[in-house]
Order: sequence, then structure tokens, then C-alpha cells
Amino acid sequence: MTDEGAEVRGTDGRRNQKLRTRRALVDAAVELVREGRPVTVADAAHKAQVSVATAYRYFSNPQDLLRETQTVARGFETLADLPDDPAERLDLVVSRTADLQLGDEAVWRAVLRAALERWTDPAADTGTGAGAGTEAVPTRNRLRFDLTRAALEPLADTLPPDLHRRLTMAATMVYGVEALVSTRDVCGLDPEESKDVMRWAARALLEAVQREAAER
Repeated sequence: MTDEGAEVRGTDGRRNQKLRTRRALVDAAVELVREGRPVTVADAAHKAQVSVATAYRYFSNPQDLLRETQTVARGFETLADLPDDPAERLDLVVSRTADLQLGDEAVWRAVLRAALERWTDPAADTGTGAGAGTEAVPTRNRLRFDLTRAALEPLADTLPPDLHRRLTMAATMVYGVEALVSTRDVCGLDPEESKDVMRWAARALLEAVQREAAER
């Protein structure tokens, strides 16, 4: 019994150490971005005080490292304590995401850049772009899509399925890092107005779909 307990504790300890190392590397990548420095696995390893060989066992390239910063950068549960009303739910998800990303633009722009570089990298196993013909690996995760689906879940039983699906797709487009770039760079908005525009667009889409459903 004692030996088995020690073995379990040893396994847990190794697992926790791996998690700490992975988190240290991701935190180091975030710091490099905030300092305006290019992110490399070697530089992240140096900043995290981890050997380069160890770092490459966790992340084979800077793009994978930057993609994982999304998990660290969120910093809160976007879906926590959502109200029942669909409009309020969607507004809260959009607001929370905007607050997070507008508060740390450098990190999220780096994440977007890494995704675009992965899409165009001839060596990337993406199945699209220059890497076409190989097994597809998504360049972006589905987090925002899943957030939108969760926000609009109460409407699944009241909207026609095609409208519910269309609303989910459309609402996913009006917030997130791409919307940040559009509102900040193309429209020249300050962060507060950028967030307000995202919220307005999401609300307008929801109201438009509800009107269309009522007309049917």
C-alpha cells in the first residue's frame, strides 16, 4: 500500500511538473510579445529558465507556442454565470471577450499573426494554402464558435434550425481578434468604441433573426 501510494504521488508530481514547465514557456512567450520581441522557442526557453531541448519537447515551433497563449491569456471563464436571456448572454460573452482582447492587444495580434503564418507556411501540415495535400491541421481553434453556440443555446428550441445556425455563424464574425483589428485599425476606433460596436453588431444580428423568425 505504501509503495503504491508513493508511485501515485510520483506520477502526480511528474505530471504537475510538466504542467508547470508548459505554463512557464507559454507565460514567457506572452512576456516576449508584450516586450515587442519576436517569439522563438529558444528565447521562450531562456526566459522561462528551461533548456531549449526541453522546450522543443513541448512546442515544435513558435506558432504552436503562440496558439497556446490563447488559453493562458483568457484569464477567466467567459461562460461563467451567464443569465438565461439570450440577448444578455450574447452581450456578456461579446463584452468579456472584448475586454480581454482589447486589454492585451499585443498578445492577441501575435496569436493571429502566428495563425496566418501557419496557413501560408509551406512546411506547415495545414492541408490548405501552400501546405495543401497533407492532412489538415486547423490554424485556429473553435473557441469563439463554441462560446457563441453556448450563448445562443437557449434559442435552439425557439428559432428555426437554419436561422439558429446562421445566427451562430454571423455572431461569431462580429467579435474576437479579427473584429478587434477591423474596428481598431480599419475604422480607427478607440478600445471603448470598438467594444461598443461589437456589442451593437451582435445585438443587431440577434434582433434581425428574431424578426425573420416571427415573419415566418
